[in-house]
Amino acid sequence: MSDPMSTTDPSRLNRAQRRRSLDRATGDQYDVLVIGAGVTGAGCALDAATRGLRVVLVEAGDIAIGTSSRSGKIFHGGLRYLEQYNFGLVAHAIVERDLQVKTLSPHLTRPEPFLYPLSKHWERPYAGAGILLYDIFGLRGRGVPRHRHLTRGGVIRHAPSMDPDVITGGIQYYDVRMDDARHTLTVVRTAAAFGAEVITDAPVVELLTAGDQVVGAVITDGPGGARHEIRAKVVVNAAGSWAADLQQLAGRHTFDVQPSKGVHLLLRGDAIDAATGILARASDSVIIARRWWDYWLVGTTDTPWDGDRGSPRPEVDDVEYLLRELNHFLRRKVQPDDVLGVYAGVRPLLRPVATGADTDTTSALSRDHSVMPGPDGLITIVGGKYTTYRLMAQDTIDAAVATGRLGDVPAGITTTTPLLGAAGWAGLRNRVGALAAEHGLSAAQIERLLSRYGNQIHDVLAAGADDPALIVPRPDWAGYLPAELRYAVTAEGALTLTDVMMRRTHLAIELPDGGHDAAPAVAELLRPVAGWDGPAADRQVAAYRAAVAADREALHTVQAGR
Repeated sequence: MSDPMSTTDPSRLNRAQRRRSLDRATGDQYDVLVIGAGVTGAGCALDAATRGLRVVLVEAGDIAIGTSSRSGKIFHGGLRYLEQYNFGLVAHAIVERDLQVKTLSPHLTRPEPFLYPLSKHWERPYAGAGILLYDIFGLRGRGVPRHRHLTRGGVIRHAPSMDPDVITGGIQYYDVRMDDARHTLTVVRTAAAFGAEVITDAPVVELLTAGDQVVGAVITDGPGGARHEIRAKVVVNAAGSWAADLQQLAGRHTFDVQPSKGVHLLLRGDAIDAATGILARASDSVIIARRWWDYWLVGTTDTPWDGDRGSPRPEVDDVEYLLRELNHFLRRKVQPDDVLGVYAGVRPLLRPVATGADTDTTSALSRDHSVMPGPDGLITIVGGKYTTYRLMAQDTIDAAVATGRLGDVPAGITTTTPLLGAAGWAGLRNRVGALAAEHGLSAAQIERLLSRYGNQIHDVLAAGADDPALIVPRPDWAGYLPAELRYAVTAEGALTLTDVMMRRTHLAIELPDGGHDAAPAVAELLRPVAGWDGPAADRQVAAYRAAVAADREALHTVQAGR
C-alpha cells in the first residue's frame, strides 16, 4: 500500500506536512508571513510564492473556514453593483471571472446561464442596457456566452417554474459556477506546490515587534497549545472579519469591519423546473437561484451581524425571507421540505474609523478592497469580493514589495499560473468515457470528480488499487466515494470530521439530516489516516453533530411550521 502521507508531493497537505511546516517556519526568517487562509490569504501566499519569495501561510482554523466556504459559489461581475455606479468593480470582476474559466481553474468552473425576469415592460431597456454593459466588460476575456432577450413564452420554455402572471419576459446572461471551499483549498495547495509552508489550526496570539516595526507573529499549536514564533520581513494581515483585531495587536486602529450576514439555502434538484439560473429583484436587493450540480442554491440575505463572527447562524426570518422572495416569481412554490440544507457566512465589509457610522443597510457598504500599509512591516488587505481575490492578492504583494524590505522581486505572474489540477484539463475531459470504463464508474461520476480534482483525479482513484470498495459511490453519502473522504485527510489538509463533511465535501448541506446519521461511519473510515482512537472519533462525531444542529435550527423551525 502506498503511503497516504507521502512527502514527495509538496502540494499534499496533512498532519505530517503540518508538523514539518511548523518545524521549518519556526526555525528561520521568511520573506512573507500571511495570516488567514481564506481565499484572499491563499491568493497572497500564491502570488508571493510564485515570485520566488519564501512564504508561510497560517490559519487559526481550517482552510476556507469562514467566508470563503460560505459564499454564493459563483464567479461573477456583480450585476447589482452597476446600479451603484461601481463600474470599476464590475469590470475588474468580469476580467477575473473569465480568467478563471479560460486559464486558471477551468476544471473547477463552468459557465451557467442566468435569467433576469422582467415584470414591467419598461424594465427591458433599463435592465438590457445594464446587461449589455456587463457583456461589454467581458469582451476582452470572453469566457462566457453573450446575453439574449426572451419573450414571456421564451422564459417559460427555459424555466417552466416561472409564473407567467408575474413576468412579461426576461434577459438571459451568463456567469460562472464554482465550489468556493474547494477552489480556496486548490489555491492553497498550489501555493504549497511553489514552496509555501502551510500551517492550519494555528491562531495568532501576538505580533512580534522590534521598536515600531512588525517582524513576525506568535502562533499556538492549536488553541491553547505551545507557542511558536514565526519571523518574516513582511506580515500580511488577510484575516477577513478579524482583520481590524489583528491590526490592533500592532497598536494601529484605522478601520473597522462591519460583518454582513449572507444566508443561502440548498434545495432538492426537482424543487425548481428550469434549465437556467434566476436572478431577480428582491424587496431590498436581489434573489439568486442557481443550478449547483444536482441541486439548487438560493441566496442571499445581506444584513448586519453583531454575533460571533466565527459562527454566524441562519435565523428563521432569513429562511422565510429567501423562500418568500423566490416564490414571488414561481407558480409552483418552493416548500420548506424542499430545503436540504442552509448555511450562513459573513462578508467583512470595510468601514473606515473616520466615519464612525453604523448602518442598518450593509448592502450599501462598498465591496471594493483596500490595501493598508502600516505599521511598518504589516500590510492589511480587507474588503473586496471572492471573484477578485487574485487581483486583491496581487495588489497586496505589490504593496509588500514597495516597502523595500524584500529586495529585488519580480512582478506577479498569477494571471498565467494555472491552479493545481488544471494541467491537461481539456484532454482529461475528452477521456471521460475511457476513465469511466477503467474504474467502473459512470460518465456522470467521472465528470463530477473532474470538476472537483482536475488532473488530481488519478490520485483519488488510485485508492481503488488497494481497496476497490473505496471507489464505489455511496448513495447514503450523497454519491461521494469513500476515497474522496480519505483523500481530504491525506492530501487536502482536513484535520477534523467537520473539515471533511462541511468543506472538503458538502455532506452537511447535501444530506437531509445534515449528515447526522452518516457521521459515525465517516469517522470510522477516517480513523486509520486521521490518527483517531475510538474516543477521539466519538469526540469528532459529537463536535460535528453540534455544529450542524446549530446551523440547521432555524430550518427545522420553519419546516415544523414555526
